[in-house]
Amino acid sequence: MKKVWLLGLGLSLALAGCSDSGSDETKKDEAASVDENTDVAGDLMDFYLNLTTTVNGVDIDLNGYEEAMAGEEPPSGDELATLKESAQASAKASAEAVEGMEIPKGLGDQKEAVESFKSTLVESYNMKAEALAKDGEADLTQADEKLNEAENQIKEILDEAGLVSSSLISDLNG
Repeated sequence: MKKVWLLGLGLSLALAGCSDSGSDETKKDEAASVDENTDVAGDLMDFYLNLTTTVNGVDIDLNGYEEAMAGEEPPSGDELATLKESAQASAKASAEAVEGMEIPKGLGDQKEAVESFKSTLVESYNMKAEALAKDGEADLTQADEKLNEAENQIKEILDEAGLVSSSLISDLNG
């Protein structure tokens, strides 16, 4: 009877040891997953902040044009032509700046979504440059719609990464 009892106790301890080591592995996997998500979120936030800082450095004339056109007395004549020319160059430079932004390698599943966002934003700036190259008052409506699409894309990406979503439009025009 003592042998059966000792055998049962030994098996119980062995099973408890096995289940305990499994929970250690689960804890390690969970910790690695949390670290990976933190790295992705950090890389994503760095990318976003670098993007907005870079674009804000080159889209000043574009923002100035849009501000002037939204004012009570929009410019006309030579002043408008000068503003449009500067805004067009600024829009082209913004598109090139966004295109030149490198997407962090550690984004994993988010990388494709960030690439799509980036191309949408580039398209928006290219549309603005094309509209500004035309004679007369530039219609930026479609380009602004494309910018809204880019904003929705980055909001979704930031939300999925567990980050507070930001207003791309405010961050770029502010």
